[in-house]
Amino acid sequence: MIEIDGSFGEGGGEILRTSLTLSALTGKPFRIYNIRAKRKNPGLQRQHLSAVKLVKELCNAESKGDYLGSQELVFIPHEIKNEGDFTLDVTTAGSVTLIAVSVIPLIINRNIKIRLIGGTDVPKSPTIDYMRLVYLEILKKIGIQGEIKLIKRGHYPRGGGIIELSNFKGKGEEFEIVEMGKIEEIKGISHVSSLPSHIAERQAKSAEEFIKKFLSVNVNISLDIRQGESEGTGITLAAYGKSVMGSDSLGQKGKRAEKVGEEAASKLIEDLKTNAGVDRHMSDMLMLYASLYEGKFTGAMLTMHARTNAEIIRKFIQDRKIEVIEGKPFTFKVL
Repeated sequence: MIEIDGSFGEGGGEILRTSLTLSALTGKPFRIYNIRAKRKNPGLQRQHLSAVKLVKELCNAESKGDYLGSQELVFIPHEIKNEGDFTLDVTTAGSVTLIAVSVIPLIINRNIKIRLIGGTDVPKSPTIDYMRLVYLEILKKIGIQGEIKLIKRGHYPRGGGIIELSNFKGKGEEFEIVEMGKIEEIKGISHVSSLPSHIAERQAKSAEEFIKKFLSVNVNISLDIRQGESEGTGITLAAYGKSVMGSDSLGQKGKRAEKVGEEAASKLIEDLKTNAGVDRHMSDMLMLYASLYEGKFTGAMLTMHARTNAEIIRKFIQDRKIEVIEGKPFTFKVL
C-alpha cells in the first residue's frame, strides 16, 4: 500500500485528488495521513469527501476514514466501471471543476456521463470556462476528445451550479507541447449572473485594452449574461497558437469590473512572455497525462501545487522516469 503524508507541500486537496485518480487508474491502494494537517480546519472537508465518494463509486472501491474532519483515509480501488450515469451534489459551493479534473481520466473510452452540482466559478479553482476554452483544447492535442456542458453557474457562497461530463474518448498519445509560438487569436468569456450586464461588458473591455498594450492580435470576448442563478461575475481568457494558454479572474464585492478584466489579462500576458507550452495552471493538470502517455511539456510557472503533484505521481508511477527541470519556463518530461 502506498503511504502518503497529507501535510506534504501545501498539504491541500490536490494531494488527495491526484492520489484518488492514480489509485483508480493503476489499481494501487493508498493510505493518506495528516490530511490538511497544517490548515485551520484540518481533515477532509465536504468537497474532498465528494471527490472520494465519486471515485469510490466509479471504481467500486473500499475505503476507511471517509468522514468529515478525518485526517486519515485508506482507499482500495477495484475495476473501473464501463458505463453508467452518475450525479454528485457537493451541497456547498465546493469546486465541481476540481472534481471534474479528478474523474475525467477515469471515464475516457467508457460509456459514462457525470453530472456535478456545486461551484462552477469559485476561488482557487479553474473556472468552468477555463475547462472549456483551455483544458479541453489541450486534451485534443494529446488525442482525447470530450464534452463539458455548462447547465447552470454556481458562485461562492451559494453554489448550485451544474455541469455535465460526457463522451470522453481517445487513445492518448505520446506528446510534446513545448512552445506557444505565434499568438493567432485570443478568445474569452466574460460572464455575470444575477447582476447588471454592464459588469460583464466592463470586464471584457478592460481585458481587451490591457492585452492590446502588449499584443497586436484579434481579441474576441463573448458575454454570458444570466439571471436567476447565484450572484457572481468573472472572465476567462484563452490564447491560441501552437498550443493554448489561459487565465481567469473572478469578481467579488468591492472589486471593480475593470480590475477583474485587467487581472485576467495581466496573468495571461505574464505566462505568454515565457513562450512555454502551457500556462501555470494547466502545468499542474497536464502532469498526470504526461505520466500516463509519456509526454513532455514546458510550463510557464512551477507552482507549489505542481511540485506537490509531481511527487505524488512518482509514488504511483514507478516504472517511468519523471523529470522536472526548473526554470521559467520549466520542463516536465517522462521517459
